[in-house]
Amino acid sequence: LEGDQNDDQFWSARDAIIECTEEAFKKKSIFHLNSFVDAKKKQNEGFGPFVEQGIATPCFHAVPEAVVPMIADMAQKELREAMLQHDDWEPFYDSRASAAGQVAMWLKRCIPGSFIVMRHEYERCHYCPKWLKERSDASDNPEYIGPVYIIGVVTRKIKPYSDEEAFVNTQMRYFKGIPHLCLVDWKRIGYKRDLKDETQKYINRICQPTVVNICNDFEKVYTDGATAQSLRQDLWDNSSPFELVVEV
Repeated sequence: LEGDQNDDQFWSARDAIIECTEEAFKKKSIFHLNSFVDAKKKQNEGFGPFVEQGIATPCFHAVPEAVVPMIADMAQKELREAMLQHDDWEPFYDSRASAAGQVAMWLKRCIPGSFIVMRHEYERCHYCPKWLKERSDASDNPEYIGPVYIIGVVTRKIKPYSDEEAFVNTQMRYFKGIPHLCLVDWKRIGYKRDLKDETQKYINRICQPTVVNICNDFEKVYTDGATAQSLRQDLWDNSSPFELVVEV
């Protein structure tokens, strides 16, 4: 019974109030997400659908169903090892250990109230959403307004293999059936060019993994003198309120 209670508490909202405020952004966990990005081909298939559907996930292969009841009580490293013990988990991925580590971090540390940052940087991306393009007076052709970054706050963590996960997937227009879902309220957007040089360099350095917990060491001085606090402040100050308007 105690295990069931822990499990219920783990998958429910653990923050009484979920805020997208400057104060919260300066304190809560922030995750940089690169799902469905192909840097070599300069394509970003996930950005538009994630924002339009109010979701986020690092994806990868679904966590083994037998492991799910243990997630609430496992440490992050233990969860990673438990996933790797299942030979059928990500059998074709180049680095199963890296994938397991990212999924374990996402499942354990990305909770309601955490923040997600995503970027779109490819002008010729085939999947570029229409709302990242605007028409100028001099041309009828829509012009790309990016590169941009967008900030969202996690409002709900979806338990794998649950009825809730199945329901959320039935409501999705794109990527039906993808695992490790969180519901996200995408609240702010900014131009990458407006960020300080040290912030841009930091983001460019940490963008290789699909998901990474960023600006999380408040004691460290990063390259070029940036700190977790200065990076968070710059990302917040150079973003503005976002409300999605999708052309029908």
